[in-house]
Amino acid sequence: MKFKSYYWAVFAAIAVVVIFLLVLPRVFSGSGGSSSTTPNQPPYDYNPMIEAYQDLIKANPNDILALGGLGDVYMNMGKYADAKDVYTKAEAVTPNEATYHGRLGEAYFELGQSDQALAEFNKGLALDPNNQAILVDLGIISSSANKPAQAKQYWQKAVDVNANDPLGHTAKELIAQMENPGSVTTAPPLNQNPHQ
Repeated sequence: MKFKSYYWAVFAAIAVVVIFLLVLPRVFSGSGGSSSTTPNQPPYDYNPMIEAYQDLIKANPNDILALGGLGDVYMNMGKYADAKDVYTKAEAVTPNEATYHGRLGEAYFELGQSDQALAEFNKGLALDPNNQAILVDLGIISSSANKPAQAKQYWQKAVDVNANDPLGHTAKELIAQMENPGSVTTAPPLNQNPHQ
């Protein structure tokens, strides 16, 4: 079955929205990506996105991008059990892709299943030792388990992979906050060049 070009454009637009809704809340609030609303802002309606992803999956049950996107939407909605189920399917389709091990680990962590989360993160890290998202997540888990030295090691590794990447910058901020509790943000701004 061939996709028409406008399907890809719609899918790309949906993917950008999902990334925007999932990554920015995690980077700036440190939360698991739950949706926040203000009194003047109605809750976001995820139903069209869910239906679009489900239609894509119905047409091709192995559509890894649709599976990942649907899982991301469920994570953003706080439907962690649904996200876990979808990420498990995505992981089965691409077992050698670290990304889906990491996302599954996040879902397990949000469900309070730390052992399963760590197992998935470690599987992902075995496949891609430089996966910044997994390194940052492992640092967060270590920090929440009161293992600050281990957390700092994971975050420093994420910085070492690419300090100018948003996840590298997040890791710098987390290290700075650990070293200077109560600081708002002491890490240098993203993409700062100290030689200018």
